[in-house]
Amino acid sequence: MRLFLVRHGQTEANLSGVFCGMTDVALTETGINQARQVACHLSAVTFSQATSSALWRARHTAEIILAGSSLSASIDVRLNEMDFGEWEMRHHRDLQYEDAEAWADWLADWQQASPTGGETFSTFAARVENVVQQLLTQESQANLLLVAHQGVLSLLLAGLLTMPPSAMWHFRFEQGTYSVVEIQHGFTILRTFNSRADWQSEIRE
Repeated sequence: MRLFLVRHGQTEANLSGVFCGMTDVALTETGINQARQVACHLSAVTFSQATSSALWRARHTAEIILAGSSLSASIDVRLNEMDFGEWEMRHHRDLQYEDAEAWADWLADWQQASPTGGETFSTFAARVENVVQQLLTQESQANLLLVAHQGVLSLLLAGLLTMPPSAMWHFRFEQGTYSVVEIQHGFTILRTFNSRADWQSEIRE
């Protein structure tokens, strides 16, 4: 199976640097153009399956990429970004004063602490790991498109490469790009990361 990983396009939350997990924000015009660029780069790819998170920024990105085909993306809530609870749409500069104790706990042990009223990292990581295991056991020669979020994709890639969840910080998925992994018999190869080039399968076989 060849898995094409795409992060959703730019949002206003990305520009302002606030925590944005389950808040259902829209793409900016730049974000829409980024999705169109990815669509152009992947125009030669025939996808047999596409999946996105339930959040509009990911669904809209997937819709744009698939606009030239008859395929539509199925929704998988396990691909939703981490729920930041009361930290949603707030900046860390404010949280260090307005929610000082929870913020200090987060800085001290982000893998065990949780945003106030939000999802623990361990819960988030567990649902993404569930997707990882499903992908590793899926025997297919097809091309699969997966559109999600920075946190989800970085955890997913770390898991596919049998790295611990903390390794997610090694993988910064850029908007307007695509990454490709190949999975055969439970073994994963990273073929390209944050590419802005046209995919040409004939020279990559």
